[in-house]
Amino acid sequence: MTTDIHTLARRRFTLVAVLLPALVTVVALVAQVLLLSLVPGVVATHWGWAGTPDGFAPSWTVPLMTALLGLGLPALLFAAAIGGLRRGDHGASYRLLGAVAFGLAVLIAALGVATLGIQVGRTDPGVPLPVLLLPGTLLAAAAAGLVGWAVQPRLPWRPTPTATAAPVPVRAGERVVWMQGVTLARAGAVVLGIAFVIGCLAVLPVLFFGDPVAAIISGLVVVVLFVVVATTLRFHVRVDAEGLTVVSAAGWPRVHIPTEDVLSAEVVEVSPFGEFGGWGVRWSGGGRQGVVLRAGEGILVRRRDGGTLTVTVDDAAAAAGLLTTYAALTSGRRGD
Repeated sequence: MTTDIHTLARRRFTLVAVLLPALVTVVALVAQVLLLSLVPGVVATHWGWAGTPDGFAPSWTVPLMTALLGLGLPALLFAAAIGGLRRGDHGASYRLLGAVAFGLAVLIAALGVATLGIQVGRTDPGVPLPVLLLPGTLLAAAAAGLVGWAVQPRLPWRPTPTATAAPVPVRAGERVVWMQGVTLARAGAVVLGIAFVIGCLAVLPVLFFGDPVAAIISGLVVVVLFVVVATTLRFHVRVDAEGLTVVSAAGWPRVHIPTEDVLSAEVVEVSPFGEFGGWGVRWSGGGRQGVVLRAGEGILVRRRDGGTLTVTVDDAAAAAGLLTTYAALTSGRRGD
């Protein structure tokens, strides 16, 4: 009995994004717990560019952060992608996510073990950072990422067929407006929520035990995470005589295509990860932009400059039809 390529891709992704990171993290945690009795109660956790320690924390926070980040980040990436893979979605973005998950786990595990290992037998946390430690851990993480990429099958994303929407009749002097709201898919909301919680938990030791500069940077990270979550949850989509406007319920970000810039508008099935590598306001190669909050129906607008905008939204046929009508009227007035 043979295994089809999509099932194989899903299984290999699970292996690389969850099982191997969990194994690496558990091994690192065992090593760190064994090292706790051999290091000072307070250890260096951050070093400046000169290699001198400038951030300190209780030694038990090192395995705590290893467990939190080493298990949490790969699980987050897995949760973001597994729904699409189960639906039969595919593309290089999924393969990259698996590789990144494994690489991150190795990086976090290696840094945690090294942080305690270089302070074994010390009576104070003033140990300088070995010159080759950081390059070595980065090299190990990169190697793990390459392995994670190699063991997953190549399954490139291919665009789904588009459908040209019928123009919506608009009489002279009549103003027609189409509006819809689109909310981030539940999986996306859960992933962003978990990312925000992990980010908050990860910076707590720095806020309480780190130096003021590190605490400020960590606080800014939390603020950025909050802004990302708040501005991605819901968007309003509007088509009128001025063109297509997509704006977050928070008021920003905002994307607008004037009617005179519209070459065509089509209905398409959207794959957020397969096409754009995730949810939200996204950019891809070839001038492709997307406001993609879920998989499924959407509108694809082709610009006159060759770029495109993809928006996931219900009733996409009506939106595309009305935009096509207004684009034709504008083009007629210009004599195109």
